[in-house]
Amino acid sequence: MKLNTFKLGLKKYLEFVPFYLFGSGLAFTVDISIFTLLRTNLGTNYSALIAYIFGTITSFSTLLFITKYRLNKKRVGLLIHLLIGLGTLLINLIILNSIDYIAKLYNYFLYTEILNNSNYYALSTKVISSGIGFIWTSSMTGKFLFKKK
Repeated sequence: MKLNTFKLGLKKYLEFVPFYLFGSGLAFTVDISIFTLLRTNLGTNYSALIAYIFGTITSFSTLLFITKYRLNKKRVGLLIHLLIGLGTLLINLIILNSIDYIAKLYNYFLYTEILNNSNYYALSTKVISSGIGFIWTSSMTGKFLFKKK
């Protein structure tokens, strides 16, 4: 019985993922652009928060157009989407700060003089953290907010 429930849930998730990829692709582009541009001036945490807000709004708006919405009220859905996004933001911040911490431990001078001021470093760390956060966000968004048309 539990195996069938798992298979059904996995099937629904895999059917939803292609739609989510488009919406999250646009959101990821907005998110990573803002993070990469702001990180050297505002730091990891503030840049990630600002990028998260704009990315979440982009994702929600795009998914409204390309998928079937599960709820009656869009405001409630946006709130749920923001809460799901907070989980993603938390995942991103943990990973981004962990990478920074490891880089500092490995070579403090390299981190402070080069990596901390590099947009390429910001871009690469954000790609890593977003890839991991994608699994959480796509599964929760498909489960609670949207489904394929």
